[in-house]
Amino acid sequence: MSFLRRSGGEQPATVDPDALAIEQLRKAGADPTMPHETRHFLYVPGVKAAQQVARSLKRPDRRIEIETSARKGYWLVAVIQSIVVTPEALAALRTEFEAAVAPVGGDYDYWQVALANG
Repeated sequence: MSFLRRSGGEQPATVDPDALAIEQLRKAGADPTMPHETRHFLYVPGVKAAQQVARSLKRPDRRIEIETSARKGYWLVAVIQSIVVTPEALAALRTEFEAAVAPVGGDYDYWQVALANG
């Protein structure tokens, strides 16, 4: 299994990083209309805040992992779930995750999509 990473902020403002990632799925030979495992990375200040965010995002179709982070003073909350990767689905998740981390001073950083090795 390999991961395609959503493009970072270095892209020109007219380039949609989510659309680029979906195009990368196609180029890698994956069917973008099928569900793919995605990992979403949220950074929050402190382990208690990480646990609070994890509880608020818990659902039966998700795995949530809490780990230490390379960012000083922050913990990583990784949300793993399978979705059909569309701009609309990604926008909805981004809205949900940003709302979950805002009260604790956290950030939704980026997402990755897993590709099964054919």
